[in-house]
Amino acid sequence: MGRLSQDGFLTALDKCFVKVRSNGSLFVTMKRYVPKPSKAGKPNPEGSDPLCLIRAKIGNNAISTVIPMKDVPKFQAAYGTILKGNMDGLKKPEKVSKKKQQPKEKEAS
Repeated sequence: MGRLSQDGFLTALDKCFVKVRSNGSLFVTMKRYVPKPSKAGKPNPEGSDPLCLIRAKIGNNAISTVIPMKDVPKFQAAYGTILKGNMDGLKKPEKVSKKKQQPKEKEAS
C-alpha cells in the first residue's frame, strides 16, 4: 500500500475510476487516524492532532493518504468533484409499472 500526497492520491483515484469503469469494483474508506507515539519516545512527524486516513482499493492494489483536520474540507470538495465526474456510468434501475404487477397479484389470489 502506497501512501501518497493529497494531490497524488486524487490523481491516482481518478485513474482507478477509469480502470473500473467497464468492469470491477473500487472500495474507498475514510476513518479518523490518531498517530501513536513511537516506542523510542520520539515525537511523530505527523504530530498528535487527529488526522483523516483515506484508502482506495482495487483487488490487491491499494493507495492511501493522510489529511490533517484543517485540510479535510478542501480535500472533500476536490474528492466530491472527482466522484461527480465519474458517476456517469451508473445504471438506472428498471421500474415495474403497476399495470404489470396487478395481474400477477390477481392470479395468485
